[in-house]
Amino acid sequence: MTEAPTRDRILDAAERLFAERGGEDGASMRDLAAAASVRLSQLSYHFGSKEALYRAVFTRRASALAQAREDALREALSQPAPTIGDVMSAFIGPSVRQRLTGGAQGAAFALLTAREAVDPREAARGVLAEHFDPTAARFIAALSSLYPGATRAAAAEAYFFAAGALVMTTMTGGRISRLLGAECAPELNAQDAASLVQRLTAFCAAGAEAVLRAPKDARSPSG
Repeated sequence: MTEAPTRDRILDAAERLFAERGGEDGASMRDLAAAASVRLSQLSYHFGSKEALYRAVFTRRASALAQAREDALREALSQPAPTIGDVMSAFIGPSVRQRLTGGAQGAAFALLTAREAVDPREAARGVLAEHFDPTAARFIAALSSLYPGATRAAAAEAYFFAAGALVMTTMTGGRISRLLGAECAPELNAQDAASLVQRLTAFCAAGAEAVLRAPKDARSPSG
């Protein structure tokens, strides 16, 4: 089998290591070079800095995930009577399938994206703003179109609540099994993807609908 080009090998190794160790700060340049089986100078030659390498990991794969979501959303909205479940499935499905059926690299990128989403320094880095916010805006607009009586703030809140559930599901390793026992909650695998999409879609659709149908004054702070 032909060995992957050096740049791709570095990106693969960085994707896995950043995901395993909690993001950009979890691995040094030396760690990354060792994981990719390259010299430190090769890392610098191809990417210049660790920050640039971290960004390159997202640049390589984020557009495909965003496109998969947009394609699914377009298909959902083309239905004669699209539902909130259709929209939520378009949002959730691509991420879950990437996590469970995308092999080691797909799983690593899904985990890394989830870690970036909950990192307090995410806004300063701007990775999500560059690669995911435009798609998020389209989903928020879709929710607003399905519920024209809801405020845009409610649509945004519904989206973020769903995103939170998706992030936690993506990041879950053995915690569910630890809490409930392996017999009750075995580790997820590729065969579980369709079922998980269905369950998580139902959960998020019900919650989002509750937010979107809530009286406008119910969202106002009291006192």
